[in-house]
Amino acid sequence: MLGEEAITAFGAHLLRQGRSRKTVIGYQSDLRRFAAFYAKRHNLPWSVEETTVEDLRAYLEVCPGQATTVNRRLYALRSFFKYLVRQGIVGSNPAEMLEAKRVVQKERYALPVDELARFVHRIPHPHVRAAAWTMAYTGLRIAEVIFLRIMDVDFEEGVIRVEHGKGDKPREVPMCVPLHQILSAYAAHYRAHAKPHERFFATPTTGGLSPTHINRVLRQTSQALGYRRYVTAHTFRHSFASNLIRQGVHLVLVQKLLGHSSPTVTSVYTHATREDLQQAVQTLSFGEVQS
Repeated sequence: MLGEEAITAFGAHLLRQGRSRKTVIGYQSDLRRFAAFYAKRHNLPWSVEETTVEDLRAYLEVCPGQATTVNRRLYALRSFFKYLVRQGIVGSNPAEMLEAKRVVQKERYALPVDELARFVHRIPHPHVRAAAWTMAYTGLRIAEVIFLRIMDVDFEEGVIRVEHGKGDKPREVPMCVPLHQILSAYAAHYRAHAKPHERFFATPTTGGLSPTHINRVLRQTSQALGYRRYVTAHTFRHSFASNLIRQGVHLVLVQKLLGHSSPTVTSVYTHATREDLQQAVQTLSFGEVQS
């Protein structure tokens, strides 16, 4: 079977399994990269039955990007060939013979509550500032924020409904009193005549906000404040989770608010400062100790 035919069938299978369209497009894009590599390597169209471990290894060795990117492409190939084995198209999964690269986990960048508030107050653009407050108070992903509709922000119930979260998993996130006030004022001033299906955050010229525009404004604000490390939209999500955990909120509750499938995923947002570690060791007491 030719690669493109198999990729199309695999994409249809993923959609039937309930995977999001964005996920399917990502898988297919990674597989088509391998198809191009295979065709150049062998001067032939990609035939899935003829694929060898050596083909996959050679491809991954020249893949650009960090270990996480290379691993993502390996996982796409593993899933693809696993599907082909189940369909009886190939006899074995050559991608299972390859190991993922070791990923060095960097501690995620988070701002404490007071610094986060100072930063948002300095954002000069009112639309981006309102979106930033939303991310700071809810932990929503940037894509979830920019695609919020008027009808998704329920002031009467005091919740924001995320209809298409990551993996197309819907969830509700409560609005605290300050955010309720901020968004009420924003809606009254900028979106008073908008229709229910229209974007909640929108400029008069574009009718929406883009991730590129938001992150550009955040970078400019970081520069204005003299930050050595730029604040991005995802910094707000990190900070939301980290600040809740430091306030003693249970990890499972933070998981639900973030829309994670497991507390294990949420645990990457736990941060330990030097002060946290000092306070931890100060809790130990063995009574009077003789030297």
